[in-house]
Amino acid sequence: MCHSSSRRSSRPCPNLFRPRAMALSLLAALPWNTNAQSTHDTTWLDTITVVGTRTETSIQNNPASVSVIDQEEIARRAPESIAEMLRDVPGVEVVDSSAAGMKRIRIRGESSRRVTILVDGQEITDHSTYGTPLLVDPSGVERIEVVRGPASVLYGAKAIGGVVNIITKRGAAQPIQLELGGSYYSGTRGTQGWAAVSGTLDDFDYRISGETDHHEDRKVPVGRYTSTGRLDGSSYHNDNLALHLGYAFGENRNHYLSLKADRHELSTDSWTDPDTLTYPITDFRIELPKRERRKVGLFYDGSDLGSVVRKVHADMYYQVIDRLFSNHVTMQPMPVVKVGVTSTSDDQNTNYGGTAQVDLQFHPDHYTIAGIHYLMDDLDTHKTSTTVSQVFGRPTTTITHNQDRASIRTTSAFLQDEWTLTPDVKLTAGLRYYNVQTKLKSTSSPERAGYGAETTSRTVKSLGLTYTGLPSTTLRALYSEGYIMPTLLQLFTDTTAGRGAVTLGNPGLKPETSRNIEIGTRYNADGLMLDGAVFFARAKNYITSNVSCSAAGAGCPDRATVSDYIYKNMDKADTRGLELAAEYQLPGTSFTPYLSGTWIKRELHEPSLNTYNSGTPTLSGRLGVRYEGRLVGKDVWGDVFVRAATDQKLTTGTDAAPDTTRLPGWGTLNVAFGGSLGQNDSLRYGVHFNNVLDKEYRASLDELPGTGRSVELTMRLTF
Repeated sequence: MCHSSSRRSSRPCPNLFRPRAMALSLLAALPWNTNAQSTHDTTWLDTITVVGTRTETSIQNNPASVSVIDQEEIARRAPESIAEMLRDVPGVEVVDSSAAGMKRIRIRGESSRRVTILVDGQEITDHSTYGTPLLVDPSGVERIEVVRGPASVLYGAKAIGGVVNIITKRGAAQPIQLELGGSYYSGTRGTQGWAAVSGTLDDFDYRISGETDHHEDRKVPVGRYTSTGRLDGSSYHNDNLALHLGYAFGENRNHYLSLKADRHELSTDSWTDPDTLTYPITDFRIELPKRERRKVGLFYDGSDLGSVVRKVHADMYYQVIDRLFSNHVTMQPMPVVKVGVTSTSDDQNTNYGGTAQVDLQFHPDHYTIAGIHYLMDDLDTHKTSTTVSQVFGRPTTTITHNQDRASIRTTSAFLQDEWTLTPDVKLTAGLRYYNVQTKLKSTSSPERAGYGAETTSRTVKSLGLTYTGLPSTTLRALYSEGYIMPTLLQLFTDTTAGRGAVTLGNPGLKPETSRNIEIGTRYNADGLMLDGAVFFARAKNYITSNVSCSAAGAGCPDRATVSDYIYKNMDKADTRGLELAAEYQLPGTSFTPYLSGTWIKRELHEPSLNTYNSGTPTLSGRLGVRYEGRLVGKDVWGDVFVRAATDQKLTTGTDAAPDTTRLPGWGTLNVAFGGSLGQNDSLRYGVHFNNVLDKEYRASLDELPGTGRSVELTMRLTF
């Protein structure tokens, strides 16, 4: 993980910016004090995180691949989205599936559906083929913790790719504190504003906050993706309200009870890649006018409870997600034949559950955690498909309605022991038992009415080893397993999307699984910080939707037609890679060159196709120089960096008839600076010049074309 705080989303700026002169003038304006020292007394390797082991462990000594985006980094950014904060974490890719407001992340090449998203340790679910979007107000976030690689032992049955835990803010230390902030994004003519009031009164703390933003179609260089300089279908709008109430009690104030509630609303357009409009498709549009999340959670934490029982944690929550989705596809297979299909899905996803965990220390050399977890995940979906067929101009309309309500109930128990074998060697072993029940509660389809309930169980394991016997160095090794159940849509619901054909649910689907081995080292001394790891992961039983019911052995129900498809466990993947984050503070200065990057090779195994063209770039990362110092008694910082990736190829079809799509490699030059003003540094500001050379690029096939030359301005006031 790079400790630079200037990660940004690309946004274009007016042509009046002269990039080379601008960059030189910004560097010249910095206070080149050779005797200055960094304003940070500790490094990012010293950061304490919980997400890797569910216990407080520094990044330096963590057996897992972990990264933390702390409050300092978040404060320096124009907080357009949580996903943008993670863009430069090694192994992480930002994707949006052509909807600018629905950013998700992939980790180590795994799809977003295989990444667990937590808010304060509680899961956000999303029963779609795209995965869970990170729809949380960035201004209310205290820190973001990331595990890269399988983590199903500690964090549930979705964490094949990894885990993102978004930790929200509590009350301020003083009785009352007001926060105001705003950002401007020239690339989308976007504005964002937020406000909060928070504080602590004796044993009671509170925080109330609100945020709103609005972004128009993004500006991109004229070229392959637009002839107007604006990307149609890339606008979006968010609103968010959040509440935190906390109470500390006990003789030593070592018990803490809190209530958190929030409501997030999103409306976003979707861009259509003109390259996808191939015969016979002449038009394709997606609309996402509504996605609303409402959640309330209750938490208890007790610490220093005794010589054996060290800590106790318990939480429970209730969450509802309403979403409205529609897509329209027009096909003209013959000059006299035209077919239009409009599909609408109106869904409600309800989940509730909780976790209880106890930290035990029966022996000085053993630290043990044990816990139970329960999650009820319910999906009620209403789908309408309208097909208008025109032959010689005469229309025929067919309308179908489908309603399905299904649930997944997951009960699991986990156990982990950290064993100090010697003062320099620790062994961390864990396991988790899952019992999962899937059930189709109601359906409008008589053919599916007999599916009933199915129960499966599985145990997953992890084993980590750390060695700290070398000066300032930690060596580590980790074996971990991942596990993810099919979504309720894949199990029980027929969907119409993309090609206009129907993809049938399959209640016989098996869980997807993976196994991961990684070896890494971390070093922290004399201004040099290094975090590197090599990994290999093998996944199987991947679920694909590309199996045609016309193929022998497809297993489609009797009601299927030859033009239908069905979800099947067919694919496998082998992923190997190297992740590296490093920085070095130049002696006697406040300048720090840094690097964060990933090398990855991912081989996909399908029944009729084996390919390394998985749509993931072989090399990607960020290289830059950061300045952190003081000017006239105030903190200032600056950053000049390049973000880049090699070309990407995605091959589909068969070995005999492959179809390969390619995106060229790309790189952008970026400059940022900021600092603090006012008494007690009450005013924080940041200025980010992105894609200074105005390069046309697209970071991945699952992300919109990147914004051209742009500027982001952000300001935060606390009083």
